[in-house]
Amino acid sequence: MKPTKLPSGSWRCQVYIGKDPSGKRQFISITRPTKLECLAEATKIAQHHHEVTKDASMMTLGEAIDKYLELKSNILSPATIRGYNSVRKNHLQPEMSIPLKNITSNVAQAAINREAGTHSAKTVKNIYGVLTAVMTQFSDRALKVTLPQSIPYEASVLTEKELKRLILALQGEEVEVPILLAMFLGLRRSEILALTHGDYDAIHKTLNVTKAKVPDKNNVYHVKTTKTPKSRRRISVPPYLASRLEARIDEGKEFCSVSPSHICTKLGKICKANDIPHIRLHDLRHQNASIMLALGVADKYAMERGGWSSNQTMKNIYQHTMTHEKRVVDQRINSYFEGLVRDIGSHEST
Repeated sequence: MKPTKLPSGSWRCQVYIGKDPSGKRQFISITRPTKLECLAEATKIAQHHHEVTKDASMMTLGEAIDKYLELKSNILSPATIRGYNSVRKNHLQPEMSIPLKNITSNVAQAAINREAGTHSAKTVKNIYGVLTAVMTQFSDRALKVTLPQSIPYEASVLTEKELKRLILALQGEEVEVPILLAMFLGLRRSEILALTHGDYDAIHKTLNVTKAKVPDKNNVYHVKTTKTPKSRRRISVPPYLASRLEARIDEGKEFCSVSPSHICTKLGKICKANDIPHIRLHDLRHQNASIMLALGVADKYAMERGGWSSNQTMKNIYQHTMTHEKRVVDQRINSYFEGLVRDIGSHEST
């Protein structure tokens, strides 16, 4: 916690506040005009953190979750805070009154086993994530727990014919633009909700994605920064979608003037009425990634257009083999081996 003088002339201290769920050390940076002011503020924060952690073992799990959220209220995203509050209210209820010092690996395993009986593997993993984050913050005990095997979600990927039917069915619908933004540009729901007319460049036909709109713990939506720094991007808009965006601007209507739930409900009804497999709004982001894969778009450009931070996420989660393309590939492979067999037969006959 030794003060360091910065090139600007100010002074900075790094205050250790514990480890994150992965075990990485965390610090709070304090910057003040003078060395004494910097040291005084850093000492104050360090003392507060010491008082919090000193009695942490006596806190119950419920109290620890509340304290964790209090300590990191300005650091965690609204979605993360909402998730923690959901666990606090709806999960691990028998354990909420147990002191942290009594939560052993066996206690945690029994709790996870119980939750796995009524919830999906993904939900159980999120519950355990909250437990380990709190234990890492306020306790030195490392839990050893076996989680249920997670089954990857298989997103619906439409054929070209089905995509055409969906585009046609959307014409004139209030949800047309939000759904086309997910289909044509691969935008996340939060990014679609946050778009304004000022984000669209009618001259260059581009859309500037710089923000997201997400709900807090009370389900009230707020505009914030994008999910990751890589999510900030400028995307070229196809003429068909550009005409729809410009029509909304001319009519003085927002790009998305309906609620997320209404978009999902209406999309489901449109699919059912037009003999299209059920598809979620987020599935269209998967669809967009799969189309780029089928078109042979290089990873670098696909990642930039979709706003992914890593190609592992893009490849392992979002890119799927499209049925038509898979048939073409299967036929090419089968034809190759059939050719080998024919060659063998011709050699044997000579």
